Amino acid sequence: MRRKRALLFINMCLLLVMIAFNNCGQPGEIRVGKLPSSLPTSGDNNNQDAGAVPVDPGAPDIGGVRPPAVVTPENPGVTEPAYQKMEKVITLSETDKADVLFVVDNSYSMADEQKNMSSRFPLFIKNLRTIDWRVGVITTDVDNPALSYADGKLQMFANSSRYLDSKIPELDAETLFAQVIQRKESGSPYEQGIYATYRFLEREKVATSPFMRPDASVNVVFIADADETPYEGSNGLPIIQKRNKPEELVKYLKANWPMKKFQFHAIVVNEGDADCLDKSANESYGLAYEKLAKETNGVRGSVCAEDYGKQLLFLSEKIKDLVKTVKLDCEPVYDEAAKQYRVSIHWDGPDKIEIEKVEKNEIILKGSLPVGTIKLEYFCSTKMLSN
Repeated sequence: MRRKRALLFINMCLLLVMIAFNNCGQPGEIRVGKLPSSLPTSGDNNNQDAGAVPVDPGAPDIGGVRPPAVVTPENPGVTEPAYQKMEKVITLSETDKADVLFVVDNSYSMADEQKNMSSRFPLFIKNLRTIDWRVGVITTDVDNPALSYADGKLQMFANSSRYLDSKIPELDAETLFAQVIQRKESGSPYEQGIYATYRFLEREKVATSPFMRPDASVNVVFIADADETPYEGSNGLPIIQKRNKPEELVKYLKANWPMKKFQFHAIVVNEGDADCLDKSANESYGLAYEKLAKETNGVRGSVCAEDYGKQLLFLSEKIKDLVKTVKLDCEPVYDEAAKQYRVSIHWDGPDKIEIEKVEKNEIILKGSLPVGTIKLEYFCSTKMLSN
């Protein structure tokens, strides 16, 4: 009898322990597994996949991938995807095209810089051989709209054209560019490159034969030893107009060319470079131009460089990158384990399309690109999309 009672007591204790164990978890607790680094694909041979993401095994399947899960504060027992699958379809044109506008400070103090730029231009165009480029020049002078070199007007080259392009023999292009970039006039002391670019865009909008091609990226290169310098009022304070503001220039470009890829580049007196500011009677830091370059991922070079070769080489690389850049809705999810971004490329052609690098929410494709339509699949954080 005592043995039966002891066995019954032990069984009751085990039952109580099991009940307690099943109810000891915290509300909303989720056990998370991981996908392997290589996910199943839709079967085409040109899928480029990058990285694995943590998943909730019980989450709904999306395109063969179970996204990770989070707990909602309102109902800790309910989960929702933390990442959203995104798709972007783009059409690759037959040629990679880039339109480059040089905005040169034509005030008296810029003679040495203009000469430096002209001497290194050959390196610039040699590095652009793989793309279809077009180059134009305007000045920072907006004093008198009647002057041929002012108010955002494209400067005429000796071949009677308003621009140079990749069809011109390189030696001819080098000579023609040197003649135009080295200004003969003594321009306005009020350097207004942003205003001049705004006026250039206004002219482009109504031009019957515009410089900017519909399927080309646009790259604006400011070369100045002063910041945007609006006119002074009677009280000695600058009169800053709409066309002088960096943000208004970007807004105008986006409003009228919403699908256009663009970058601004600044070869100026860099902020805080006191030695450069004191050199050759330079006037001020190019803050407005640097702001445009920073916000569009452009080049920020120094107008005081002894040799513009490296700056122009880097600039040409950025221009080539831009024609192969695809902007996504977010920065894609990064898989720490695989050390890759979670992005897939799908297309029906025989050639392989690869990703060279990812910069925030932009993907730069690698090498020579084929003609056709491709689809990008990637994951965004739902938190990032909601912001």
